[in-house]
Amino acid sequence: MTYRLLTIILWPVFFLYTLKILLRDKSSRYFFQRLGFSYTAQATKTYWIHCASVGEVNAYLPLHHQLLAHFPDTQFVITTNTVTGASTVNRQKFERTQHCFLPIESAFAIRRFFNAWQPEQCLIMETEIWPLLYKICHNRHITISIINARLSHRTLNTNNWIKSLYKTSLLCVDKILCKSENELNNFKQLGARDEQLIVAGNLKFTFIESTQNLTPVDIKNRKYIVAASTHNNEEEQLAKLWPSLNTDRLLVIVPRHPNRSKAIQKQLDALNVNYAVRSQQDSINENTQIYLADTLGELQQFMQGAELVFIGGSLIEHGGQNILEPCRMGKPTLCGPHMFNFNDELALLLKNNACVQINNLAELEAEISAYLNNPEKLIAIGNNAKNALQKQSTTLDTYLSYLT
Repeated sequence: MTYRLLTIILWPVFFLYTLKILLRDKSSRYFFQRLGFSYTAQATKTYWIHCASVGEVNAYLPLHHQLLAHFPDTQFVITTNTVTGASTVNRQKFERTQHCFLPIESAFAIRRFFNAWQPEQCLIMETEIWPLLYKICHNRHITISIINARLSHRTLNTNNWIKSLYKTSLLCVDKILCKSENELNNFKQLGARDEQLIVAGNLKFTFIESTQNLTPVDIKNRKYIVAASTHNNEEEQLAKLWPSLNTDRLLVIVPRHPNRSKAIQKQLDALNVNYAVRSQQDSINENTQIYLADTLGELQQFMQGAELVFIGGSLIEHGGQNILEPCRMGKPTLCGPHMFNFNDELALLLKNNACVQINNLAELEAEISAYLNNPEKLIAIGNNAKNALQKQSTTLDTYLSYLT
């Protein structure tokens, strides 16, 4: 009751936050669907999958292809929390699949969502635990399975009251398909029961073969290195480093949140580097040092044409971004010291000599220089990565055995 009352008290905060995103991303559908309105559901029961944002959507996509094949007469709805996640879903043009934004943690919005879509079964990707949503699911006899299940460092170290909410929420869950033994133990620590827990493997190790044949972005015949999904301060650090490399390679910065573009440009202006901005359709010439790719949905195409990829979120204590995307393309991949959100993935890659982890900017400079002087070294690392991930192909079969 305390939590339910809290969601009512916080409703104005939820509303204002949703309004803020509407104004930022200019998505009226986001605004209305998060608040429980404007659904386009058909009058049929659906199989519901929730993926928080882009990373979760990309990890889930190979499994969706399999579920479509196994349930040929079923309608699907994929929910996300973000507009970028929605764009990723919609680009796939899946049959029998619609996208919707997840309702906010409000009984009114959640019930309207359920009345519209009538889900019978729900898959939650990775870490999303919403106590009220789970409780209403349970009351409506909607089966919940958490897939590729993992718990963040912040969740495991939260206060006891929130932990008790999570424990109660997990009572509503049928299966928790964990990505590793370590995550299974983390869920046990949070209060999950043995009969719920299964180690099924990491869906991020799987991939759709067709995504490996993307057309690279045209960079006007410039060779380039990608800094993928960067966060605040990383762009500045990399921009300071780049002139010291004394290379003709272009640094392509693809920020995790493109709406930070103006702030990044201010940092680059202060450093007096020659840069171009993709959203402004700036031209690239032989003197351009940095290309700020501040657009949505093009990261994979940029990585496809890159000589080398550096993973953002790892120079700062964010915990890293998805290191597997460039690795499965066979791209030589570097990351910083802070990769705690991807411990299992990184461990597999390091074990197979399939990526390089650096501790600081000086080491990053040395590794990039080593590549420029001896590209065969990092090309071998990229090939190791692709081979290591291809060996994980049985993961999809494991998930299907528990979900079908």
